[in-house]
Amino acid sequence: MMRTLLVAATILLSACAQQSLPQPDVTMREPDTLIDAPFDDGGTGLAGPAGGALLGMAIGTGSGTEWAVAAGVAAGYAMGGSQGPTLTGMAAQARRKALAEMMTVPLREQVTWFTAEDKASGKLTPTREFTDDRGRTCRDFVEWRTVRAMNGHASGIACL
Repeated sequence: MMRTLLVAATILLSACAQQSLPQPDVTMREPDTLIDAPFDDGGTGLAGPAGGALLGMAIGTGSGTEWAVAAGVAAGYAMGGSQGPTLTGMAAQARRKALAEMMTVPLREQVTWFTAEDKASGKLTPTREFTDDRGRTCRDFVEWRTVRAMNGHASGIACL
C-alpha cells in the first residue's frame, strides 16, 4: 500500500513539473556591413572598430582627438559589423531558453534573458513568422546582447 502511494505521488509530481519548451533550430545571419571589405577578425567583431579608432587617432589633433577616435570606432563598427560577444556557459543556456520562449510569444514581443554570473543579458524580438520548405514554423528575429560591457546586435531565423 505504501509503495503504491509512493509511485502515485511520483507520477503526480512528474506530471505537474514544468515541461521545457522545444529548442528551435537557429541560423544566424552574417552582420550587414556598409562597405564590402573582406577581412577575418576571428569572429571578434573588433577589427573594424579598432581600425577606426587607430585612424581617428592619426587624423585627430589636440582636443579633437577624442571626437575623431569616437567617430572612427563608430565608422569601423558600421564597416565591420559585429554579432557581439560569444556566449558560453550559463549565458548560452539562458539564451537557448529565451530562443525557445521567443517561438511562443506574439510577434514583436520582446523576450529577455539575464545571468548575473557572466554579467550578460540579451533581448530577442520575433519580427516575422513563416513556414519553410520543410514545413517547419520559422521566425525571423533580431537580437541585442551585452556581455561584460561588450554589446552586439544580430539577426537570425529560428525554426521548430
